[in-house]
Amino acid sequence: MPEIYLLSTLLMGLLLIAVATAISRSGQRATPSGHAGSRSGFAEWSGRAGPDSGRIVTIASNPVTWTVSFILLAVALLAGAVLMIEGLPEGMGIDSSLIEMAVLGLLGALLLGFVFFGAYFSARDRVGYTAAGVAVASVAIGVLLLIAVVAALLMA
Repeated sequence: MPEIYLLSTLLMGLLLIAVATAISRSGQRATPSGHAGSRSGFAEWSGRAGPDSGRIVTIASNPVTWTVSFILLAVALLAGAVLMIEGLPEGMGIDSSLIEMAVLGLLGALLLGFVFFGAYFSARDRVGYTAAGVAVASVAIGVLLLIAVVAALLMA
């Protein structure tokens, strides 16, 4: 039975990587101001500087960086899922529950980080104030935690 789960996990991971690669190669994206592939529309709303802000902003604005990071993250989570199902060899001396907790903790932290920073940057670019971005992101995280508590109570 675990072979079915491993095969399913492997196929879904490969599908995820294929979709991410296809999306990254799909061409320029249109911004609300109508300038395809540029950030000028969002810069007009937020009042922030353009892509010449610094080296880290330039690297973070590069779609290749995001694509490679996503693929590496998907491979790492896929390997963690395989280790959770298969377990480690007996001679390793590491408890498999430790790996399970590490993978689940990493997945939870990534989910919360994506939700928080996605909501933060969306609200900040839309409204133009950092405080509004933090407020919207905090409410989004609060709603997710509330849903998790309700689900835990209903399944108990």
